[in-house]
Amino acid sequence: MPVKSMPKVGMRMVKSALAVAICFLIYVLRGSHGTPVYSAIAAIICMQAYVENSFHVGRDRIIGTLFGAIFGLLAVYINQSLPQGWEWLQYVVISLAVIPVIYVTVLLKKPSTSALSAIVLLCVALPNGMYTPLEGAVNRTLETMVGILVSLLVNSVHLPRGRKQKYLFVTGFDGTICGQNGVSAYSKVELNHMIADGVDFTIATERTPASLLADIQDIHLKLPVIAMDGAVLFDVAQKRYLASNGLSKEMTEQLCALFQSWNLHYFLNVLWEDALLIYYGEFKNEAEKDLYEKARSSPYRNYIYGEMPEDGTALYFLLVLPKQDADAVQFRLKQMDTKQELLFLREEEDTHPQYCHLKIYSKDATKECMMRRLLEHIGKKQTVVYGSNKNDISMVQAADFSFATADAIPEVKQAADFQLKSASTDAVVRSIFHIYEPMPWSPSLEEEKRKERKKRHDG
Repeated sequence: MPVKSMPKVGMRMVKSALAVAICFLIYVLRGSHGTPVYSAIAAIICMQAYVENSFHVGRDRIIGTLFGAIFGLLAVYINQSLPQGWEWLQYVVISLAVIPVIYVTVLLKKPSTSALSAIVLLCVALPNGMYTPLEGAVNRTLETMVGILVSLLVNSVHLPRGRKQKYLFVTGFDGTICGQNGVSAYSKVELNHMIADGVDFTIATERTPASLLADIQDIHLKLPVIAMDGAVLFDVAQKRYLASNGLSKEMTEQLCALFQSWNLHYFLNVLWEDALLIYYGEFKNEAEKDLYEKARSSPYRNYIYGEMPEDGTALYFLLVLPKQDADAVQFRLKQMDTKQELLFLREEEDTHPQYCHLKIYSKDATKECMMRRLLEHIGKKQTVVYGSNKNDISMVQAADFSFATADAIPEVKQAADFQLKSASTDAVVRSIFHIYEPMPWSPSLEEEKRKERKKRHDG
């Protein structure tokens, strides 16, 4: 059993410790007056993964503190008017005051501040020999604000590192930045930080946009993604197809006629305006039916029983066949394809035993071709590519600088300039970060590539 690597100390941990230290320093500079634990607690709670989240948490914490302080003072005022010797009634008043303070936060649609407001109420209203109730309320509010301001300041500060804006970073998806449990929280946070900061980053995948969207909804991509092995360029934000490399109308009609004459069923993926439609007919085996039943419930897939419209663009055919039948079909199609217009891809994962998925694309439907079209869209950049499987090879070979993941197939490792040492999918994101924001003493990618080539040559 492989040993899991220990989690790394993240910047949020480091920044939280730094914020607490600054709160203590402010306490000392104030002559050790106040209660620093309040500011330290506020600083830790407000230290969020994103600066904008820290603002929201800080704002809510101030609101919660003010509500708690106000209701705490009201409870103290009521208790001071009670007859002497009725101490038990004071605790009843404080307990009942919890109801309106929570009710007000819910009424103002700030339920996340409810618990904090109640806690501050108790801190202010319960007898305390150190401060009067008013002093306690003011102290708690000021200490909380100090912690929030320190947290926001620390969270907004970045180390002075020169950013490399000249690169376009393109990664494969499954097996590259997406593991068995999806994209990790670390990768999402770091990618979003870099994207917000201006890094040009996108994903190239074999998946359809429909299959991809559910797994990248927490990544705030600005550039379009290369999907369906390079058949389309898809704008995630606007849900639009910006470009496609589809089959010609003549080839589409020829393949439809051939499959019908061979009594084969096929799924035909068609781009029509800004919609991806999947046309199908009578199923010939259980594997086809099972694929349809699993996929049709997706809100991003549109299955239509019938023939494609004349003005649509056929992106690819999908046949679900026994492996031997798929071999025979591919052999016959290659003989027919004298102009070499077709590209064949085989998938055997997640299929019935003895079956495979045979996909038939245009020869131009590759990640390499669509990456070049993306460069036309964003302007000239040097490409840094990360890959792991056979569908990434053409893109890896075409890149200015390329990396193979630690568990990539041998063909990708051979084609890539560099190989990542860690098998974790987070290693890709860490690599992007160190290239995009290198330390001043870090060698350039050009230097690293020359060294790696020399090492391979000497080896």
